[in-house]
Amino acid sequence: MKGTGRIPPLRLAWLSAGVAFLAVHLAYALSVCAGFVPACVPYVDGCTSISRAARHGTANLVFKTLMAVDIVLLAFYWRGLAAALRRVRPDAPKRVRAVLMLGLLAAVFLALYAGFLGADGRFYQWLRRYGITVYFAGTVLAEMIAATLLEGLPGLRRAPRAALVLLCAALLGLGLASIPLRAVDDDGSLINVVEWWYALLMIGGYVAVAAALPRR
Repeated sequence: MKGTGRIPPLRLAWLSAGVAFLAVHLAYALSVCAGFVPACVPYVDGCTSISRAARHGTANLVFKTLMAVDIVLLAFYWRGLAAALRRVRPDAPKRVRAVLMLGLLAAVFLALYAGFLGADGRFYQWLRRYGITVYFAGTVLAEMIAATLLEGLPGLRRAPRAALVLLCAALLGLGLASIPLRAVDDDGSLINVVEWWYALLMIGGYVAVAAALPRR
């Protein structure tokens, strides 16, 4: 399946996920070196949030630059994925359109979040909070709708089907787990752990969805 232009959706998925992964982890490493955040394994210890890891100094500049690249890649990815879904699921135009609209909306709000990360003021804090919330929610909803569209295809291979099921279950489970955790998470570390894993699974979802597309 070809994506937007000459780039297949799976390649765009790997590029988008790779740039996002690099942006987050390079920003964290730079913040540790600069003394802005403690050194730990954030997926286990939750010593910092992703936002705090990318909020200051060189880490902020690197994060914003890589996120700008990722936003462009995501726009092409969602367009390419929607085009591929239209070809294999012509019977579900509304759901395909929902995937495209949610994905592009998420990319726009990612730009809002990244653009104001590090800026002072209550208004900018509000923009960041809603930017990241809509980015996470829009992306995950788009991935789940795409997964339901692909699940209905005849002849879907076992490995991609299992990956889609596990992805949706893990994202849903982490999202639900974060609700009661807030009541007992005094220092925020548990929520930080959930955030790091949720973000990792979410960007991995780009690849899981694109890998399930039929090969031609």
